[in-house]
Amino acid sequence: MCINCGLNEALGKLVAANPGTPLSRFAVSRRGFVRGALACTAALGASGIPAFAATDGKPTYIFRGGKVYTQNPAMPWAEAVAVSGKTILAVGTNAEIDKLKGPSTKVVELGGRLLMPGFVEGHIHPFLGAFLTSGVDLQVPDLDAAVAAIDAYAKAHPTGPIRGFGWRVDMFGPEGPTRQIIDKIVSDRPAFFFSIDGHSLWANSKALEIAGVNKDTPDPIPRFSYYARDKDGFPTGYALEVNAVLQLVNAVQPISPTAMGQLMVEWMPKASAAGITAVFDAGVPPIGSDQATILSMYTDLDKQGRLPFRVVGSYIVKSPPIDTAVKELEALQKTVSSELVEISFMKIIGDGTQSGYTAWLVEPYSDRPDFRGASPFSVEEWIALIGATDAAGYDVHVHACGDGTARMVLDAIEKAIANNPPRNRRHTIAHLVYVTDEDMPRFGKLGVNSEFSGNWFSGDPDTLINMKQRYGERAELMYRAKSTLKNGGTISFGTDWPASGYFSTFKPLDSIQIAVTRQLIGKKDNPILAPLDERLTVAEAVHANTLGAARQIRLEDKIGSIEAGKMADLLILERNIFDGDVYDIASTKIELTLMNGQVVHGTA
Repeated sequence: MCINCGLNEALGKLVAANPGTPLSRFAVSRRGFVRGALACTAALGASGIPAFAATDGKPTYIFRGGKVYTQNPAMPWAEAVAVSGKTILAVGTNAEIDKLKGPSTKVVELGGRLLMPGFVEGHIHPFLGAFLTSGVDLQVPDLDAAVAAIDAYAKAHPTGPIRGFGWRVDMFGPEGPTRQIIDKIVSDRPAFFFSIDGHSLWANSKALEIAGVNKDTPDPIPRFSYYARDKDGFPTGYALEVNAVLQLVNAVQPISPTAMGQLMVEWMPKASAAGITAVFDAGVPPIGSDQATILSMYTDLDKQGRLPFRVVGSYIVKSPPIDTAVKELEALQKTVSSELVEISFMKIIGDGTQSGYTAWLVEPYSDRPDFRGASPFSVEEWIALIGATDAAGYDVHVHACGDGTARMVLDAIEKAIANNPPRNRRHTIAHLVYVTDEDMPRFGKLGVNSEFSGNWFSGDPDTLINMKQRYGERAELMYRAKSTLKNGGTISFGTDWPASGYFSTFKPLDSIQIAVTRQLIGKKDNPILAPLDERLTVAEAVHANTLGAARQIRLEDKIGSIEAGKMADLLILERNIFDGDVYDIASTKIELTLMNGQVVHGTA
């Protein structure tokens, strides 16, 4: 499900490419990349985040007359909130807050609407998502709908390459997607579309022609990254895994620094409209081996006053060697820093996915009884990497789809706690598709946070069919966030956008509804993912996407709840999701997003 591990290095090279220039012959400096990209995106019209300031020492804003969900156990609900500049001044009743009003205070009548903390995304890939998901959206029910969407998009965009994202393997037969399907719609210009998991590409004949992919073209990595072929050996238009995918994309429409910056700027308002006020960026595409290049785009946007959310980032390690990892993280932390941006976590790619048999399991796969996956690190390397990171005062954030990886990480953290001085640790294990009963209590005992993508908890065909094949009876015990809480653990949410098994989203309200229902959004009678008692309450799911995620990234003293002295990261929702039908949560409109006391979505 998490695609960042495979695309990071290759996409970084692609990002650095000038249009038409082969990746292997192009080099660009980090600062040159950032300045060039952001200088061009500045022309998109984002002249700055709107701000409103009182000048008399009184509140900038007063929000009153509604339901205020604070996440503060001492006062879970309130009627009104006063904001002064970037911070929350006071929380209380309408009468109490009204007394603070000054002549220049802007009063916002909630009119019964819900005011709540801004959403904190505990695991997301904004740059990667902006790149993969641009173009036509193919997250549709079936192939006929996908064809119709491509046709409509092609007519609306009559020139240039056509790209898109979101098709699923179940839309096609055993042979997968074919170029002939697209050729019937557009044959005179290239078209290519990323699959919903980001591991495959569907291309038309023109794209194959431009890329020089034909009957005689060797596969980049035979049997792993390759071009599907028909019975006569001709490419069908179905490219699998990173090397083959990027060979096509780089030839057809290489992404320039300007384009990457533009895609990110275009996505930021969507994030604000979804209520996102802080993110944990779980890994960006490096330029060569330099991870600071893309991360520096965040700080440049912040210094321009154009970044609409806080960013906590990470240094990513996906394979040995590990000897310099801590020094690299320390250097990155010093290099990339601003008011809204900090780099302070060690992201470790601990395994892959169940779909490709690359998740590391305790017991073998049910449909491959002689295989249980593998890890990119030896036991000794796991202990050394986590131990050194912990000793340096940093926390790890580990991709672990498999229960074998989760167990290994818990073992390594346990050793680090025993060997290193006491401190306030915030280690996190992410995804946790399945965890054994034996290991479940260890999260709470060791103080290890469990990061989930609530949007993965649905009873969708991929989970009910494919995962059942991989796990057998274990598939009845997937995504046990409720059990984590019952065993004394903590949880946080992050969509892992753009990665997904069935449908991709960066909207926290989608995650919250699915975590509460364990059903796909749409119909109330959609299949429910067992076990039913793992469904979270609305309050538990909201906490995971606010204060829980803020705690994960060490910002709970600043954000995640509505309390005096905290930063003014606030949302106004059109209705109270705690009182209404849980099946209406995802469709609830966010009418205002305030970040750092500034309006980044809607109108106050």
